[in-house]
Amino acid sequence: MFEDVKRYSHLIVTPPLQLANMGNEGPLLVYLSEDNLGVYVNKVKGDHFMIWVYDCLSGKETTKNVKDLAKILSDTRTDNTVEVSKTPKEAIVVLFDSSSSMIEECYDTDSQMMRIDAVKQIFDSFSNRSMSYDFQHVICLVMFNDKVKTLLKFTENLEAFKEQVHGIEASGYTRLYDALVRGISELDNIKKSFPACRCRILCLTDGNDISSMSNPVTIARKLMASNIVVDAVIVGMADNTVLHGISYVTGGYCFKPENAKAALRLFEMETVLSMELRAERRRVPVSSIKTEEDLTKIFASHGYDERPEMKIPAQITKKAARTENVLKKKIQECKTGRFMEKDKRIIEELKSLHCDPHPFCSVYPSETDFTFWRIVMKGPAETPYENGTFELYCQFGRDYPVKPPVVRFYTPIYHCNINSVGRICHNIFDRNYSADVTMREILDAVHGLLILPEAEDPLDSILAEEFLTSKEVYEQAAKDNTAINACQSMESIEKQYIGESNVQVPPHLVCPLSGKIFVDPVKAKGGCVYERRAIEEYLKTNNKDPVTGKPLSCTDLTPDKNMKKSVVEYRTSQIEETDP
Repeated sequence: MFEDVKRYSHLIVTPPLQLANMGNEGPLLVYLSEDNLGVYVNKVKGDHFMIWVYDCLSGKETTKNVKDLAKILSDTRTDNTVEVSKTPKEAIVVLFDSSSSMIEECYDTDSQMMRIDAVKQIFDSFSNRSMSYDFQHVICLVMFNDKVKTLLKFTENLEAFKEQVHGIEASGYTRLYDALVRGISELDNIKKSFPACRCRILCLTDGNDISSMSNPVTIARKLMASNIVVDAVIVGMADNTVLHGISYVTGGYCFKPENAKAALRLFEMETVLSMELRAERRRVPVSSIKTEEDLTKIFASHGYDERPEMKIPAQITKKAARTENVLKKKIQECKTGRFMEKDKRIIEELKSLHCDPHPFCSVYPSETDFTFWRIVMKGPAETPYENGTFELYCQFGRDYPVKPPVVRFYTPIYHCNINSVGRICHNIFDRNYSADVTMREILDAVHGLLILPEAEDPLDSILAEEFLTSKEVYEQAAKDNTAINACQSMESIEKQYIGESNVQVPPHLVCPLSGKIFVDPVKAKGGCVYERRAIEEYLKTNNKDPVTGKPLSCTDLTPDKNMKKSVVEYRTSQIEETDP
C-alpha cells in the first residue's frame, strides 16, 4: 500500500526538518502530533525554523517550530526505513557506555567529574556543533552496560538524542565489543537505504570491557570488510589497546583527552564531527589482523591521536592564473557556447574584483577550474594579524548563488570565529546570506572579523572564553601564531601562484612607494599620489612626504577619485577586447 501511495506526491507526509528548507512549495502534509495530520502552508518570515500550518482538527492556521515537531516525531517509518529531509552523506552510530565504572572519576583528580557526566558533556558538544554545521548526517544511539540496547534508531534530529542521553544512569558490566557488533548491524541496515553513505561508529567509553561475548579480532575484520570507521573517545584511566587497534585498522581515530577543556575542543574540530573533510587514512589489509596481538601492538608505535588530518582540496596544488587571463578566456567562451547561470555569476564576480580590486585581498582563480579561487588577505592594521598574510580558498558549489560559496582559511589562524580547518563563522554565510550578496561583501565580512572578533558567536569556545577573560593573552597568542604561520609577503605568495608578472602597467598608474598598480589611491597635500596602505605604513616611522620631503601625516591624505577612475578604466581595457 505504501508503494501505491508514493505515486501521489501530495499524499506523502513531509519530514519536519525538510520544511526548514521549503520556500512556497505548500500545501504539504505534515504530522503535528502522532494522531493529528496538518497542512504546511508557508514559512514564517525572518525565522528559518518557524512555519505556518493548518490544523485540521481545530480548523485554524497556527505556527509551529520544525525542530519541536522533529523532536516528538520519529524519522523511522513503520517498515523500519528512515525518512529524512535530504540524502545523508554519513551515518553514525554513537555507542554510549553506561556501565557502573562510569561513575568513577575521569581525566584527572582536578576534574571532579564522573565519567558518565563527561561523556554526556562530550555528546552535548558533538550534537550542538553538528546541528550548527548542518551536516547531512543521520545518527543512531546505542547504550551499553551488561546489556546492549538501541535507544534511538537513525534520525537527523539530534534534539531527541540529547533528551535520551541526559536520562542515562550508570549500572552493570561493560559489553563494549558486543556494542560494536550492534553498531555493525545498525549500519548494515542503513546502507540498504543509502548505499553511498559513509559509515562510522563513535564510541564514548571509559575503555574497560567486561563480559563481552564477541571476539574483538572477528569484530575488527568485519568492520574492515564492511568499510565501517570506528572513532573512540576514552575518558577513563585505562588504556584499551584493543579498542585503539580497532580504531586504527578501520581508518578511525582513538582519543584520550587529558581534561574537560581538551574534550570540548576535540568535539569542536570539524574533522572529528564529520569524515567529509578528513584525509583518507591508510588502511591495513583485513588478512593482516589474525590475533588480538595484531591489534594491541599498534599502540606502541602510534599511541593516541590528537586530531584527524584534514583533506586538502585537489585544486590547492594546481597552478593559479591572473584574473584577466581567465576572464578573457571565459568571456570568449560565453560568446560561443551556453553557460550556466552559476558560471555567468562567477564571471561577473571575478570581473568586478579584477576591475576594482579589494584593498586587502587579491584573488587568483585556478587555471583549470575557475570555480575555485585562491585568495591572499593582508592582516588589518592595529590587530594581532597586522604583519601577516593569510591564504584562503573559495569554492563555488553547484547551487551558487542560491547557496553561499565555501570560503576557508588555508593558513592556520588563531581566532575564535575560525576553526582548526579554516571554517569561518559569520552570518554572511548563514542567516544574512542571499543570492544578491557579492564576493566583495563576503571578503569585507571576513576581513572585518580579523578587526573585531565576535566572541559571543564562536566556533572555538575555548578561544572565545580566552578573548573575553584574558584578552591580552589571546592577542599575544594570535600575534605569535601570525608570526609563525603568516610571515610570507603578498608578493612572494603571488609568485608561487602565477610566477613573475610580465604585465607592463602605465607608469602613472603605479604607486612610487609600492611599485604596484593602484588599488586604493590617496593624494597627499603636496599633490603626490600613493597607495593608501603603502603610505600609511611609511608614515608610521616617517613624518615627511617621501617625494617632496614636506611634513605629512595620515590626516593629510584624501581619496584620489580621478586616479581611481583611471585605474578602473585601464583594468577594464585588459579584458574588453573580447567582452560581449
